[in-house]
Amino acid sequence: MQLIYCRGAQLNFGDDLNAELWPALAPALFAEPGRDGFLGIGTIVGMRLPPCDRLHIFSSGAGYDPLTAWAPSRRVWCVRGPLTARLLDADDAALTDGALLLPDLLGISQAADAAGVGVMPHWQSLLYPGWQAACDAAGYRLISPMAAPRDVVTALASTRLVLTESLHGAILADALGIPWVPLSSSRNVAVFKWVDWALSVGLNFAPVFVPHPSAQAALHFGRPEPALWGRQRSYDAAAALAEYQGRLAFAEAAATTPPGGLAGVKNWLKRQAACNAMGARLLGHHPGRTAATLQQATRITPNLSAASHRLHERLEALQREALSVGVSA
Repeated sequence: MQLIYCRGAQLNFGDDLNAELWPALAPALFAEPGRDGFLGIGTIVGMRLPPCDRLHIFSSGAGYDPLTAWAPSRRVWCVRGPLTARLLDADDAALTDGALLLPDLLGISQAADAAGVGVMPHWQSLLYPGWQAACDAAGYRLISPMAAPRDVVTALASTRLVLTESLHGAILADALGIPWVPLSSSRNVAVFKWVDWALSVGLNFAPVFVPHPSAQAALHFGRPEPALWGRQRSYDAAAALAEYQGRLAFAEAAATTPPGGLAGVKNWLKRQAACNAMGARLLGHHPGRTAATLQQATRITPNLSAASHRLHERLEALQREALSVGVSA
């Protein structure tokens, strides 16, 4: 089979762990490319696909792409959560995210001397400066989602608490048995995918809003209202589905709306203020402010699920069927 996942120009361990996980767990499936596709971990249901005769969806999630024109011949073995299952009209496929399998595969568990707090921003958030300075000021460890999967799991395993803007930071912390608190430093956090996975393990998604240490990032992605900084907001399935539909509508409108006009002038002025250190401080965005809010987040009751999963069982069933009908592995 072809292993299909998001392969961006920028490293992102949540996507990159596909190449380490699936060939190790099911080597016979990927011995040769074949004409069938295996859609793995990531928010990739609906993405543009390479040519394949049939698609096998395994623990993938929806959240970024419209599904109206996405109609490959497919078998849905399992998906990230009940919201993705609803969009695919495959309610019996709701299971959980396959990244939960990685710590066991690597033989990594929480270290006996685990201590301190780990902070994992979303990879796009980390492209803007200030996170290292904020973590240093708070006395916490910055864990980059742009590191290799094994390095990320090892770093997470050394902590006693994880504050994470990365969904897969939460998933792997949960797999390691490490309490975690979700963060949101901008409007770039996709509520749908978080709620989808949280529902699969019986948890509520209630992120703590923190000011991004860079005003430029806040301007680029949109920022949470300052009144929310240090506070939580809970999102349910209805809110997640509304956010998903709003995201698709925004993308469609952006593709058809010409730039410029008064809105363009206002955005230019905001960018100038954000690039100026004094202006950024006036907007409330600097590492010290982020550090203080991260410290507040550690006082929030963290999450840790007690859910079990049947991912190994589903993967074994996929292998049996694929190999029995002569699918090219």
